[in-house]
Amino acid sequence: MSAIMRKSTAVCALLALVVMAAGSASANWSETFGGNAFDLPTWQFHCYPDLIKTFSGTVKDGPDNNDYLALDETTSATVGSSQFGMAIGAAEPFTDVRVGAVVNVTGGLRSYHGLGARTTYIVDDSSMTGYPGIIASSYVMLVHWQDGPANLRIEVFKIVNNLVTVMKTYHEEPVPGIGHARSYYAELDVVGSNPVYITGSLYQYKGGPLMARTPTLIDTNGSDPWENAGVHDAVFPSGLSAVFSMNQNPQPPGYHASFDSVSSVSDGPAAVNPSPADGATGVPVNVALSWVEAAFATGREVWLGKPGAMARIATPAGKTYTAGPLEFGQTYQWRIDQVGPSGPVTGRTWTFTTAECLAVEDFQTYADDAAIQAAWPHNVPGAFEYVSLAAGSAGNKTMRLEFQNQYEPHFTEATRTFATSQDWTQLGAEALSLALAGDDTNVEHPMYLKVEDAAGHSAKVVHPFAYACQSESWRDWTIALADFSAGGVDLTSVKKLTIGLGSGQNSGQAVEDRDGIYVDEIRLCPARCFNPQQLDLRGDLNGDCKVDLADLAILTDAWLGAGLSVSP
Repeated sequence: MSAIMRKSTAVCALLALVVMAAGSASANWSETFGGNAFDLPTWQFHCYPDLIKTFSGTVKDGPDNNDYLALDETTSATVGSSQFGMAIGAAEPFTDVRVGAVVNVTGGLRSYHGLGARTTYIVDDSSMTGYPGIIASSYVMLVHWQDGPANLRIEVFKIVNNLVTVMKTYHEEPVPGIGHARSYYAELDVVGSNPVYITGSLYQYKGGPLMARTPTLIDTNGSDPWENAGVHDAVFPSGLSAVFSMNQNPQPPGYHASFDSVSSVSDGPAAVNPSPADGATGVPVNVALSWVEAAFATGREVWLGKPGAMARIATPAGKTYTAGPLEFGQTYQWRIDQVGPSGPVTGRTWTFTTAECLAVEDFQTYADDAAIQAAWPHNVPGAFEYVSLAAGSAGNKTMRLEFQNQYEPHFTEATRTFATSQDWTQLGAEALSLALAGDDTNVEHPMYLKVEDAAGHSAKVVHPFAYACQSESWRDWTIALADFSAGGVDLTSVKKLTIGLGSGQNSGQAVEDRDGIYVDEIRLCPARCFNPQQLDLRGDLNGDCKVDLADLAILTDAWLGAGLSVSP
């Protein structure tokens, strides 16, 4: 900001004392400017600095009697004109609020359209800052084309006493396309008390296709990552709704912004802060959905489904809902429609993609060796430590299992006992998979997995290759769950999982030698191709884990089919 604007820092302490009482049941208002007049009798117009009185807020005639509000500054900042002009529609304070307006980005002036929420202000007579005019604090959304209409962008931030230096980092969201000399509909949603969630959206028209949306800015009473330390940590609890324009540069002189269909509603802001986050991947198939609601919501509807097939599936009592079991490796859309005094308010649509498998153990929750040793005790008597926590290839945590099978009992096991018996069938899983890596200096040790149910029935499956423990690269080992159930294990009541190495015979390791492997990502997975002999199955075109006449039929049906290859 300019030197003039920076002088407003003197009123920081004063603005902190400006308290505006507000509740969540604020009276909604809207303004159409129809008939070349104001619908609301409460409009106020202020600017800073207010020295030469060339700022104005007036209703203009629009085409087809579609009149609009124009905020105009006609002179340059070099001669003391205002650099910021605001229009406040009503003196009604809001907490959770959606401020909306039609903005028109045509024209040669590269100024800013702005929406403000939870705005507080004072009008200085110059005794505090040296210049008369409005001193305001607000959550704001900017729609601007300071680099020309071909470069339209939106952003949200927090402004304190007309300053933007509260912000340490900014995020401008570009609007796709290039033909931006037209009208759009802008919305600013502000939800929550601490934290506060601030989101800006731009649509082709009200209720039309979304053009761009900012990441949600999260403001807390502490120092946030985007916020300069010590400038203004506290959230804005409530305030007025406004529109504004600004230009601090001497050229082009002044600013111009036009607004239509301006509104401020407490029962409009959408639910925010979804979990899983929008676009999340690897989401568990039994995911617990959660979100943050606006204050007006007395109920909610959960919509969920694959893309294009969302359906209302629940009306939970609270702000969480466990969906599923869902399908493995699928993309889902979901949204929360909040229900208030005026009925359901449609929320935003989010997406997530479920994991290919369900985690049984990923080792990420263990803090140290003692924690993993308590969860995975080994079978060898004496004061030996064969289980430890280690770092995997991507820096994640893994389990290291060491073994000295040259000594009795000539096998080493680590066993996880589940606090509650697990049902490995309820999600449609058909395989148990784990990742393992070893060392080429290991001698060969038969490796096996053993599963035991709550009744004590157990079954063991041995890896087909005794030299698997010598692989220095991470390998997946996948076992059909049917192999355990065939051994008498009740897969609906799994109590123990054991990883073991050794045959019960002397391994031939040297005296005091320790071999070891790493284990990670033990998961339940849907049907997979079990190929223990590592055969070449590239000809398996239909995915049934066999190369046969069915694959040949697919090949012959597509024989000599060709597309177009274009070289760069």
